[in-house]
Amino acid sequence: MVSKHRNEIIRKKQRFEEKTGWEDINDPTLDRASHKLRALFAVAIVFLVSLFLSFAFACNQPVEKAKSNISDEYASNLKTAQTFFELFLTEDLDGQKPLICPGVTHYPPFYGAEPGKYDAFVAAGKGWMDAFDEITYNAEVWLPGTDSLGNPNGSVRTYGVWTAKNPTNGNVITTNAYHSFEFNAKGQIHEMRDYFDASGAMAAAMKDTQ
Repeated sequence: MVSKHRNEIIRKKQRFEEKTGWEDINDPTLDRASHKLRALFAVAIVFLVSLFLSFAFACNQPVEKAKSNISDEYASNLKTAQTFFELFLTEDLDGQKPLICPGVTHYPPFYGAEPGKYDAFVAAGKGWMDAFDEITYNAEVWLPGTDSLGNPNGSVRTYGVWTAKNPTNGNVITTNAYHSFEFNAKGQIHEMRDYFDASGAMAAAMKDTQ
């Protein structure tokens, strides 16, 4: 009788375990797997939260302005080069002279022209001033120059467009140009190279419009 009753209890327990999955709960292998799964899930949550907080913190940080790589030497020489052109546009030859080194070398833009020294450089500038009115220079860019090894050396480069009017016939010329400035220790221009179609510009200026 007792044995029958005991067997009945065992059968009920088995039916209960089949319905509730109690066996799976008591299975130590499944319990370890469950712990691993929960641990991996927790690690993933921590990682995602950390990633979110890092992103939010970074977005709220003030953006620092990029530090300029322009040296004080280049900045000073750039101002000199720009002033030199501004004085040229106002035909202030006397204002230009202190900016030019007495031993300057100038490379003119005409084909086959030899480099000139101080007097020739000044005379070339005066020649353009006398020949044209309403001279303008639109600098597209000013750039720092480098030495032969690619190291910044305080020199200045510029690309731009010149326009001018021939007062005798009203012809207006436009030419693209490139100019380079080299400076001495005093910040004076000791070498300047001009690159543009000077011969073509003169021919256009003198062209008969009739």
